[in-house]
Amino acid sequence: MSACPEPLHPIVADLLCRLDECQREAYEERAGILTFEAGMDRGHAECLALLDLLRRHPSVLSGVTVLEIELDGGSEWLLTTDLPYARRYVADVGGHEITVRHLPDVLLTQYGGIALLNTLG
Repeated sequence: MSACPEPLHPIVADLLCRLDECQREAYEERAGILTFEAGMDRGHAECLALLDLLRRHPSVLSGVTVLEIELDGGSEWLLTTDLPYARRYVADVGGHEITVRHLPDVLLTQYGGIALLNTLG
């Protein structure tokens, strides 16, 4: 990934610290397109690029990621605040990651809007 200038606004800089490498790359690409191809000033482009990223990855704000996984032939949903650890855990227990999901969608479609969490035993 190429080095990018420090964001102009401190709120943008703070939120960028929460991004993983792929998300940061997507942000930088979008900000660059808005700046150089759409002709927006850099600060405006950075804010819009961040809003677009947050729209697609709302877990960045909460720090909670939901993984849909396949385990023992069925779909399960794993909530985590440590995605690399969760991915290792899934592999260690013989599961396979299907996709990252949007928490409110999973709560509504899979649990009717409310879920009881249990600890791993």
